[in-house]
Amino acid sequence: MKLFKVFAGIMGFFALVFLVSLFFPRQYKIERTTVVNIPVHETFAYLNQIQNWSDWSPWNKSLDSTMVFFYSKNRSGLGAAQYFRGDLIGVGRFRIVESIPNEKIKFHLSLDQGFMNIEQTFYFKSLGGKTQLSWVDEGDVGYNPIFRFMLSTKVKNSELAFEEGLMVIKRAAENKFLLRPY
Repeated sequence: MKLFKVFAGIMGFFALVFLVSLFFPRQYKIERTTVVNIPVHETFAYLNQIQNWSDWSPWNKSLDSTMVFFYSKNRSGLGAAQYFRGDLIGVGRFRIVESIPNEKIKFHLSLDQGFMNIEQTFYFKSLGGKTQLSWVDEGDVGYNPIFRFMLSTKVKNSELAFEEGLMVIKRAAENKFLLRPY
């Protein structure tokens, strides 16, 4: 009987955690925007080239000095992929899953050999000779109580990472464009 009470107490605790998690949001949208001081076609071309991603991605040699990069045969646009491996970050992949010239690039990030999968999108808008670049991540964590409890932390961390990432993309794309010989 005592074992039954312990089991019932444990089950009651998990049921309570699950019920409380239902009051937490399950859907999220993270969006950050910057203005890149080069034309939209140049900004798009820079991000559409998968080998440029090691310049700005948080998953690069500045995070893990042992990282090694491999690329798909197609290095631009739909299907272009960057594979990476490092002692700290493990194994992962970026793959462009949608590429509409000067409008958007949707990509899939797979980390930890497919354990973590993320889809995000870059949106491009022409502002004369400049580009409004937006980085968007949106999704639904479902009914998993752990993910729902952690969602606000994920959003806050992603917002900071997007702001930092956009700053790096802006600098790298502008430098590549401005330093290009004519």
